[in-house]
Amino acid sequence: MLISFCIITIGDKPEKTKLCIKSIHRNFNNTDDYEIILVGNNIDQFKNENVKLVEDIEKKEFLGARKNIGTKNSKGDVLVHCDDDVIFPPDWYSRFKEYDKNNPDWKILGNKFLLPDGGRHWDRATYYPQHVMVPYDYESDTDTFYQSGGFSICKRELLEQISWDDNIPYYGMFKGFKHNEDVDFAIRLKEAGIPIHFDKENTVWHYDHSYHSNGFTCNKKQNQDKLENSCLDFLILIKSL
Repeated sequence: MLISFCIITIGDKPEKTKLCIKSIHRNFNNTDDYEIILVGNNIDQFKNENVKLVEDIEKKEFLGARKNIGTKNSKGDVLVHCDDDVIFPPDWYSRFKEYDKNNPDWKILGNKFLLPDGGRHWDRATYYPQHVMVPYDYESDTDTFYQSGGFSICKRELLEQISWDDNIPYYGMFKGFKHNEDVDFAIRLKEAGIPIHFDKENTVWHYDHSYHSNGFTCNKKQNQDKLENSCLDFLILIKSL
């Protein structure tokens, strides 16, 4: 099984992106098991990170389009699409293999998506009538359920059937579109009868101290309240990279 990690970036937080890349490399002993594709702009600064660079300036505002570009430039049977500040713990790959072995029928999969302070970032949620996060065991066939676009694992066979919409910009709901790209994707998965699986025993981290979660929502902190606060697990992880 070859896993392709498709990272979307505008190159504005290089130190975090390099940690993201390093955390992926550390999960593997064999370079034949994975590849990393970096899609975006200002990416020459990552040319020494053992990744494939796909320069793309034209689609800067279109996350779905950039994810599709990552898919087209990858070779993996499994594709991980993520933001450029996602950090993978060292046991992520071994845990993924265990889930895949025990649940071979999955097509799209999520993991816990945590903030540095240990709170939940948007992972499993509903978008209507309230935009709130739901329990990890929540059934994905519920009408308004979706999974955050910040991190997802998909089999290539799924993305050959259903891909992200190229035309929805970042925060599309505020720009005249009915839904953001991740909600639109979830709706089309539901229409095709494809469940969104979830491994609550596996975790990735969103290295962004500007968010705060109360367990139901996750929002930007006020400017005066961006003090960094990290839980012990995250501190140990970052210091080990």
